[in-house]
Amino acid sequence: MNYQHSPINIDIKPQIDYPCIWRYRVIGFSKEIVLEAIEKVFMGKADIAPVEHISSHGKYVALNCSIEVKDDSERLAYFDGLTKQHDIIMVI
Repeated sequence: MNYQHSPINIDIKPQIDYPCIWRYRVIGFSKEIVLEAIEKVFMGKADIAPVEHISSHGKYVALNCSIEVKDDSERLAYFDGLTKQHDIIMVI
């Protein structure tokens, strides 16, 4: 069989209708670190899911949070704020 793949254009932006609820998955070394980062960036305005995920070896913790964003710049500012927090490994 011969499969053909179209190249992916990474310059295409997704169509997002604002305002909307945006969800972030924040991964860090402990629940306390992740909660502190979320609190600092969102100043208590984010909803934090009560369920957390702990990696199989217990090294990392992931928490989901959500907040209403009014536009693309606000959504990206929150993302950047989270990624710049101490001991945050990844934000999705």
